[in-house]
Amino acid sequence: MGQLQARLSGDGKRSSVPYKAGSAGSYEKVSESDQHGAMDQALRRRNYEICMVFKHRGKEAESDPSTAQIWQQQRDSILKRLENVGLHIFSFYGRDRDAIICKISADANKLRNTAARSKYKLKLKPEHLGAYAEYRHDFPGRPEMNFTDRRVVSHIYEKHAEEDFSHEDDDIFSPLDKVLLTHHIITSSDKDCAGIDIGNLMHQQDQLLKAYFPLHDSNTLQYMRENEWRWIFMGEEHTTAVREYFGDQIAFYFLWLSFYGKFLLPLALLGPVLQFVDLCFKTPENPSVIPFCLLTSIWATLLPHFWRRQEAKCALSWGSREMEDKLEPCRPEHWGEPRINPVTAQVEPFYPFEQRIWKYMFSGVVVIFSGVLLIFFICLLLFVRHVRKAATPGGVVLFQMLLAIAVECMNVVLSRIAKRLTDMENHRTRSDHEIHQLAKVMGFKFVNSYFSLYYIAFFKDSISLFGGEPLGCERGDCLGDVESQLACFMIVRLVFKNLYELLRPRVSKAYKTWQTSGKAWVTVLQGGHQSEPADMSNSEQQARKEIQNTFAEFDDTLLSHGYATLFAVAAPWVCTANLLGTMAEIYVTMRGLTETKQRSLPQKCKNNEPWSSAFELYGVVAAFTNVALLIFASKQYETWTLTEKLVLFIFLEQIIFLSILAVRIVLPRDPRSVELLQLRQQTVVHRCLENIKVEPGTDMSMFRDKTHLDYEVFEHDLAEEEDDEPQLNLKESWSAVKEAGRDVFSWSGHGG
Repeated sequence: MGQLQARLSGDGKRSSVPYKAGSAGSYEKVSESDQHGAMDQALRRRNYEICMVFKHRGKEAESDPSTAQIWQQQRDSILKRLENVGLHIFSFYGRDRDAIICKISADANKLRNTAARSKYKLKLKPEHLGAYAEYRHDFPGRPEMNFTDRRVVSHIYEKHAEEDFSHEDDDIFSPLDKVLLTHHIITSSDKDCAGIDIGNLMHQQDQLLKAYFPLHDSNTLQYMRENEWRWIFMGEEHTTAVREYFGDQIAFYFLWLSFYGKFLLPLALLGPVLQFVDLCFKTPENPSVIPFCLLTSIWATLLPHFWRRQEAKCALSWGSREMEDKLEPCRPEHWGEPRINPVTAQVEPFYPFEQRIWKYMFSGVVVIFSGVLLIFFICLLLFVRHVRKAATPGGVVLFQMLLAIAVECMNVVLSRIAKRLTDMENHRTRSDHEIHQLAKVMGFKFVNSYFSLYYIAFFKDSISLFGGEPLGCERGDCLGDVESQLACFMIVRLVFKNLYELLRPRVSKAYKTWQTSGKAWVTVLQGGHQSEPADMSNSEQQARKEIQNTFAEFDDTLLSHGYATLFAVAAPWVCTANLLGTMAEIYVTMRGLTETKQRSLPQKCKNNEPWSSAFELYGVVAAFTNVALLIFASKQYETWTLTEKLVLFIFLEQIIFLSILAVRIVLPRDPRSVELLQLRQQTVVHRCLENIKVEPGTDMSMFRDKTHLDYEVFEHDLAEEEDDEPQLNLKESWSAVKEAGRDVFSWSGHGG
């Protein structure tokens, strides 16, 4: 069994004495030669890819000694299965001996065999157009065919060699490939794989497995922290580095933020200029509002289109453009009756739709009921603000800030409710889970975050609350009232929220350290990322970190995008504020990803769905909202009849959507260069895998002497045998008829 290194000796100091499992289930001290052999083997190996943290002690084990024995038997069974499939394991106790930490890796031969068996795609050398091809072993050929079927393909794959480990034979695998292949060996039920159900171990009642994550590489993290500005611009080299370390999903997130900031830059530069114009006119209702309304509406609807063009280029360069959504693996958290998947022939949990439909109905009732409560609560706050603003210090501004804080707090609660409802629905794949969770979050937060702004813009001046008179807008300018409330929302989101995200993990980590060492607050002032005790291993420190939540990051970006685009007509400066907030979001998320978060298990994906569709939906809503604000909420057209306003509304909307249609026709969603390059890559991959050599077909016959050539040309093809043409002969025909008649009559007489 794998050796377990004890981290604490009897006097509480660190000890390097290793232990192994004894016959009675206890851990015995190993010999000195075995000790040095295990340590030398561990030091000679590359960095380990995957870490599993098993529970060793707990309240259950203290109350029932048999529980600890059951845990040990289950743990030993899992580790034995991992060793039997050829994985390398190095295990040791945690600092407090309450957990056993196992680092796992696979050697080069195991990685190659697994990649060939699973048809894993690796990147080819640059001369092959950066294509990805499934890994294949070299085939020497069969003697009976004189080795004419020989296939040598090992030279076509790009190498990812490291200077310190140039002797290794796994240099064709990037860090991302090693993590994904090792994870496949651990979790898959294929041949020579362990088939460990990680989701069941982590979510069962006793939770034997406390953590499962890829291990960080300190050198890579240091490089990424030292190049902070590269995260904002996300050049090709840095994007590739982020993708090779964190996976496609996180790389897409940061690439999206960088693209969003660049696409937002023109509006951000124009916003302060138009805001100065608003100050000169003392109202947002001035001649600049119409062109800015059209520009913002077209910008918001074209943003997802141009992002998908960029997305297609990245997916092609990452080898994920041809991924099949139907073959997405099962979520670790998915549970149900074990059945064989008819597509993959693998055993996985099955949860019938007949049971899930009732969960859908319950979720729908909760969403509708919550929406009604949110509307009532917001209306109540607006009514209290109208009644008490004169008697409250700070007046309207104080109530606007309180409303913004209340909205942000409710957003946190609503996110947890949406996650709980989606978890209850028990979706099979990550994509299905995110789609349903996003639908609930958008329904919740759209009402919670934007209802007050819609009410102020369109209904505050005309519809009463709770039977009283209409509340009325400040100074009779509803767009100005929307602008001041929107300013409070942006200040709370961009300042307090980013500070909370930046300081919360450090304060949490400092508090945990203070409980053990009492030196937490000094380390917080020094940066916070070195607040773990010195006697705790790097793997254990990573196990205690929080898990990166990409869904929450995308959700925050979508919410800020709504504030910046839905009501841009009333506050042009909000685009500039959103650009600054996007840059702050990149910095805060990057610091958390490289300092205070676990390394997430890489996810391969070909796009940002369902988030691209969500931004596209917000773009359509923004186009209608801004035009409606211009026509129905401003005072510029208050003398117009309702029919005239509707005609103008339809006319402006037609201009917007015809402009979008023209752009999409000229610049299609999938760039032609991407489609052409994909076809070329497919041709190159086929030639490389089949050893087809393409040589110039030069006709050398043109250089031969043609003076004595005398080819004979025949009149027809002599190889074909031609039958004689039939000729009419009355005499022979009459003789044939008489002969046939004679035979008939003679046969009749014989029969009679």
